[in-house]
Formats: sequence, C-alpha cells, structure tokens
Amino acid sequence: MFKNKTFNGDVPKTTKWLYTSSGMFRDASYQFVAMFLLTFVQYCGLGNTTLGDYQQMYLVITIVVILLRIWDGFNDPIMGFIIEKCKFKSGKYRPWIFIGALTNCIVTICMFWILPTGWWYVALFCLFYFLWDFTYTINDIAFWSVLPSLSNNEKVRSNITTLLSIFVSIGSFAVGGIVPLLSPGRYEATYKITALVTSLLFFASQLILVIFMKEKEVSTTLEKNNENMKFKDIFTVLGKNSQVRSSIIAILFYYTGSTILVAAGLNYFYFNFGYQKGATYQLYFTIVYAVATLVGQFTYPLFINKLKVKRKKLFEILSFVTMISYLFLFSYVLIPDYEVVFPLLCVIAFFAFYGQTILSLILYIMIQDAIDYNQYKFGARRESAIFALRAFTAKIASSLQQLILYIFLLSGSLFGVSNMIATLERESAVGGENIVEQAEEILSGIEQWQRIVFQIGFCIVPMLCFLVCYLIIKFTYKIDEKYHEEIIKKIEAQNDGSSEETK
Repeated sequence: MFKNKTFNGDVPKTTKWLYTSSGMFRDASYQFVAMFLLTFVQYCGLGNTTLGDYQQMYLVITIVVILLRIWDGFNDPIMGFIIEKCKFKSGKYRPWIFIGALTNCIVTICMFWILPTGWWYVALFCLFYFLWDFTYTINDIAFWSVLPSLSNNEKVRSNITTLLSIFVSIGSFAVGGIVPLLSPGRYEATYKITALVTSLLFFASQLILVIFMKEKEVSTTLEKNNENMKFKDIFTVLGKNSQVRSSIIAILFYYTGSTILVAAGLNYFYFNFGYQKGATYQLYFTIVYAVATLVGQFTYPLFINKLKVKRKKLFEILSFVTMISYLFLFSYVLIPDYEVVFPLLCVIAFFAFYGQTILSLILYIMIQDAIDYNQYKFGARRESAIFALRAFTAKIASSLQQLILYIFLLSGSLFGVSNMIATLERESAVGGENIVEQAEEILSGIEQWQRIVFQIGFCIVPMLCFLVCYLIIKFTYKIDEKYHEEIIKKIEAQNDGSSEETK
C-alpha cells in the first residue's frame, strides 16, 4: 500500500489533483478546531461554574494554549529536521502524512466527546490539546513540504498553490458557515457530530493521498546534503538566508492579522448582533469570505499571467486595500444603528478578505522562491526545515490571537456575559430547554463602550499587523520574477554539473 512512487519531469495529474483536493478535508478539520474549540470551551465546556471559577479556568486554559502553541512552534522545526533526515522506503513525506492524520483524527474526536466538568475538564483539555497540536504538526509539516518539492517552474507552482488554496478555502467555508448556524442552544451535539465527521474525512483523504500520490525524485547531491544536515541548520537558514528570514517574519505578521477575527469567533457576532442574529450574520460573513477568497484565487493568475502585474506591486496595492477595509470595519460600530448598515459592512469585508487572499498567495510563492534561493546559494533546498519555520510562525501567531482575545474580553468586562451563556448551554444540553430568549436578554445588556473596546482588538490590531507585513516585504525581500528566473537557470547549471561529475 505504501510502496515508494516517484516521478521525474512534469507533475502527474493524479498527484496534482489528489494533493490539492485533500487540502479541503484536512483544512476543514483544522479550521473546525481553530475556529470553534475555544468558543466551545467558552460557551459550553466551562458551563455550570461560578464567575470566579470560570475566569480562573479560562485564564489557565489561555495560558496553557499560549505555552503549548509556542512550544509547538519550536516543535515544528524538530519535525522538519526529522523529515529531512529520515527517508522511509515508502517515501520522504507520505509516511508522516499518514501517521499524523491517523493520530490527529483520534485525538480530535476525544477532545470533543470526553466532557467532564470543572477542573477535570481543564486538565483533560490541556492533555488533548497538546496531543492534537503534536499530531497535526506531524501531518502539517510533511504535507506542506510536498508543495515546493513538486516543481521549480513558476507557473506550475503558482497553479498548484492556487488550486490548493481553492480547496482549502472550500473546507474552511463549509465548516465556518454551517457550524455557527446549527450551534445556538445545541453546542454539544453540533460540535460532537462535526468533530467526528471532519476527522474521519480528514483521515480518509490523507489515506487516499498516500496510497496514490508520487513524490518527485531527488538528486543524489541533495540527498547527501539532507543526510549531512544538523539540527542547528534549521535555524541557521534564518541567519544565512535573508530572503527566508524576510518572508518568515512577514508571514508571522500576516498570520496574526488575518486570523484575529477567527480567534474572535462567534464573540464578534454575538456581542454586536445578538444570539440568533449573531449566528445568522456569521453565516453571511462566511459567504462573503468564501466569495472574496474564491474571487481572489481566480483573479490572482489574471493579474500575474495576463496583465503582467509584478508581485511586489500587487502586494503593495492590496496591502493598502486590506488596511483601509479594516479601518472601516472598526468605524461602523460607531454608527448608532449599525445593524442597518450590515450590507455595507459585508461589502467592506469583501475587500478585506479579497486582499488577504491574494496577499497569502503571494507570500506562499515568495517563501517557495526563497527555497530555490537557498538551493542556489547553499546547495540544499531544506523544504521541510523552511516550511517548519513557516508553521512555527503560524503557532506563534495563534498564541498572539489567544492572548489578544483574552486581553480584550477582560478589558471589555465580557467574561461575565460568556459565563452566563455557557451555563445556559450546559443546562440546555442536559435538560433540552430552549435558552434563546434568556441568551438574548444577557447579550442585550452589553454597552457601547464594551463593543468599541472589542472592535479595537479585532480591527485596529490586524490593520497594524498588515502594515508591518507590507513594510518588511517592501524593504527587505529582493526576489522578483526576473531574479527568480536567473536563480532557476543557475540551479539547472549546477545540476548539469553534478550530473557530469557523477558520470
């Protein structure tokens, strides 16, 4: 079943389509946890507790999540090192993809199906979250390392990256749109079923991928470089390769800015629009997000290939579009009857999400070009190591998200609101009572200043993150389309020289 399969030349169609389409199911599982786990903890897991205990438990969970995400960030390079050094008979990446998917599926189901109360819940949550992070890292580093290894051709690479992004977006949209709509009043049942379905689909898609995909054949020279690699080399890449360093730091700020609204979750909609309307409006927002993302993914090749817009110029334009959009997203809450202008809010959100989508595609291409630059300058590609650093930035960014969420919930005196709703949700799960009216009454007590404080955290902070990301790329990233063509030609010349020496 796991017999090693390799290819030379063009990427096989089966590999291309299985690899990109499997991203839909793995990202659906990941986004379910990323978007809703802490919302589940906040509005269900910590129910039936006093406000004092609730705040203490949520603080402990926040600290543990931040520490584990930071640790997992350091764990990513370790996993990247292991993948670079270890080569199974069945391939470099495929075994790790399988192992990570299987174990992560089991842990995710346990995380939502085993629900004790009180501090026992906190203890088990910490254990399961650690295992979830660890097992997903195994799959994640191997899966993303496949992407730059498939081809050096810029157009092929852009095509695969765009296609993968489309499938990833579909998985995110499905989870992000359906779960909030089904959740109010029945969190426990909705989350348990969703965890089971998304986990099984994730595992099934990865199993099919590892059975049928082919890995690109690696030259003897690169294999020897991987064998001679030391753990410190993962971090020395940052010191030696200025282009990897620039793209990694830029991605850190991009991740932090683009996913803060994800960290806010249903809080953003509950606090601004109420219990039932909040869930409905999140669905509308998810649809806007889906449309904006898909339009961005389909128009990116048009800008690059047809209109011949330079990547850095496009990055500059859309950075400012995104920042201005977030500024407007903040200002709408200052309007007395801001619910009336919700359609306008959706239009503004479209431009924010559209800009984010193309920025992410450009950043992914930039880091892949930096891998080519690493091969040209230092004779080794280090895909797993460099993508481990990318994953490291994602974990650090997610830690910052959780910290920002806690700070602005605390600053806005909003923990009491979520505690009361969590208690109602837990009681509803046991007694089957309809809690909608009670929850609406609780949320109606939120004052305007509390909403403004929350908006600062989830609109102004992301805007500043995008500004820093833009400045880093503008002033420190030097690989443009022309320079990348020169790099590829020099790599091909190096490979030809190695072939002659081998003969």
